[in-house]
Amino acid sequence: MRMTPAVKVILIINVVFYVLTYWVTPFVALDGHTDWFLNFNALHPIGYSGFAIYQYITYMFMHGGWWHLFFNMWSLMIFGNAVEQQIGTKRFWFYYLMCGIGSALVNQFITFLGIIPPSQLVGASGAIYGVMAAAAFFFPNARLFIIPIPFPIKLKYLVGFYTLVEMYLGITSIDGVAHFAHLGGILVGAIILFIWRMQEKRQPKNGGGYYRNASSSYGSSSYGSSSYSSSSYGSSSHYDKEEGFWDKLKKGFSGKRTPKMRVMNVRETNHEDHEYNRKKVQDNEEIDRILDKIRKNGYQNLSDSEKATLFNASKKMRGEE
Repeated sequence: MRMTPAVKVILIINVVFYVLTYWVTPFVALDGHTDWFLNFNALHPIGYSGFAIYQYITYMFMHGGWWHLFFNMWSLMIFGNAVEQQIGTKRFWFYYLMCGIGSALVNQFITFLGIIPPSQLVGASGAIYGVMAAAAFFFPNARLFIIPIPFPIKLKYLVGFYTLVEMYLGITSIDGVAHFAHLGGILVGAIILFIWRMQEKRQPKNGGGYYRNASSSYGSSSYGSSSYSSSSYGSSSHYDKEEGFWDKLKKGFSGKRTPKMRVMNVRETNHEDHEYNRKKVQDNEEIDRILDKIRKNGYQNLSDSEKATLFNASKKMRGEE
């Protein structure tokens, strides 16, 4: 599975923290404590000894064991790659960290209300659940196969089911799992996505953002073009293979257009045809380059001239030239 830049870095950081926590620091004990690295980076309850602001970041790179790390990172690769390709690396970093911080704050608020007892918080699960929410938002009809269910399930229903399960377990069980942190990641992710969508709607029609370029994501499964092998709980699954959105978009920009009628002689026609075809090839190559840049870095990283080129090409497609 090819990983996107942010997903790759996040995975590496989590693995490094795991190695330092369980393989290195036990042999470098400070004051006789072999778990000092875990205590230093885990998020402590507010008002308790050991609490520090930086822990809102570091806690999401810590894990309680090998399987905790494995399932979180496997889920990150499944859903994170698709989401990062959709919104760009910079926005993905912002989204991931905000979901992680927000999930911790929600969990601490529930603790303050006395619904759950205070405890240290570790794990990327809150941020991962936020990424799952984004995947369901952008690719709602992408289908996944989950063992032992014999039929594919749409991603929007899967994430909805997980949300209900987390709500039930958070209220009824005390199993050492931060269920309200999971719900917090979904909640914060939904708020961020809603704000982005409102900002997109307020943008001028000739500007457009990544939502406009991906307008068919609302209720379409055309994005599920990559194969995957597991759900967020480690079950075997994959997105259905279909023609990708970017492939369709490229076809749209490079498709045939009906040239406007002109009266000209044979020599003019040959010359004009040659120039027209040469310019058409150059324009299509430029459009392909811009679309590839959007796919890798997001629409917001385009220059003004690239945005103008994309907008003019769109006008030509609609016959407005």
